[in-house]
Amino acid sequence: MSPEPRVLAASELAVGMVAEFERDITEEDVLAFAALSGDHNPLHVDAEYARSTNYQGRIVHGAFQVGLASAMLGMYLPGRNTLFGAANARFSAPLYFPCRVRVRGEVTAYNEEERRGTLAVVVREHSSLVTTAEIVASFTLHEQRRDEVGVHPAARPDGATDRRLVLVTGAAGGLGGALVADLARRFSVLALINRAPLDPALADAPHVVALHADLHIPGWEERVRAALGGRGLYAIVHAAWPGLPTGGLLATPDDVIDRQVAFGTHETVRLARLLFAHSTGGGRLIVLGSIAGTQRPTINAAAYSLGKAALEHTVRLLAPELARKGVTVNAVCPTFVPVGMNRQANERQRLKEAALVPMGRLCAPEDVTGLVGYLLSEEAAFVSGQIIALSGAQL
Repeated sequence: MSPEPRVLAASELAVGMVAEFERDITEEDVLAFAALSGDHNPLHVDAEYARSTNYQGRIVHGAFQVGLASAMLGMYLPGRNTLFGAANARFSAPLYFPCRVRVRGEVTAYNEEERRGTLAVVVREHSSLVTTAEIVASFTLHEQRRDEVGVHPAARPDGATDRRLVLVTGAAGGLGGALVADLARRFSVLALINRAPLDPALADAPHVVALHADLHIPGWEERVRAALGGRGLYAIVHAAWPGLPTGGLLATPDDVIDRQVAFGTHETVRLARLLFAHSTGGGRLIVLGSIAGTQRPTINAAAYSLGKAALEHTVRLLAPELARKGVTVNAVCPTFVPVGMNRQANERQRLKEAALVPMGRLCAPEDVTGLVGYLLSEEAAFVSGQIIALSGAQL
């Protein structure tokens, strides 16, 4: 007799919820899976052949382990009301059988309004605790049909399902948070966060889903793809940046310089590839640069200036390639904004920066969100490859 699945309401789910289960995997299980799937590869079913390979024994199908993720979704977390949407899997070690496995699932993204989320599932061999599979699965929630007249979730009058999807990196930062708050009024927002959590007001906001992802660690693309759940991606706003190291290049460690330049080059290119692959046409890539890039490089923050300058050249070079799919790419380069990395600046520093601006004030988050909003609009469909300074008339 099959166990009863866990039943969680949409309002009960939250990022960070965890569930675990254990099960034995026998030879009969693997052979039955081979028969059902049609995958009779001898590495799984022929003991003599498997012993002659570098694996030296039969191993469990990778798809079998994806099935364990399905069991986690459908039976444990979120449980009965879940529909498996998409999965990205990585198999880091062979799983030999017979064996016992421990399966752990954690909700890493969830939007109650849209009833969508992402579950990170890890499969470990029980005795050694060696991780054999990491599966990032997207899910949606369904409900039992009722006889009374009501509004079907897929046709809600608020039009949530019709909203275009925008991914924002660095969503927990000062400018990133301002962008998420502004964009959520018109778009569905997938907010990427790393070390810091998303502002509670934004985390509870309709049309916002938070997703933990470190752009500097390989594999973040798979997490994002799973979170998309098959939806098209309209735009990416790249607001993440790895800090503001001070000092000249001669005194800055190589790894610090590498990380700054990587965010302006490698990570930006990876984001462009993601958008190019998932855009349905007419997409937008907007990156946050700085006036400290090529317009006013700063020797006291030389690695930062180098990274932001590299970002500008990356934008220019990407523009012709992305144009093949109708995707634009532009850089918004503000002067000193008193949030995020600059939030600890004292009043003297703020007055000093404001004195350099002919308009007589500092750049505000609203200046940035306003320009980003324009670049996301249809009116900006022919604007691409541009480095736009928010300088307040500074030369």
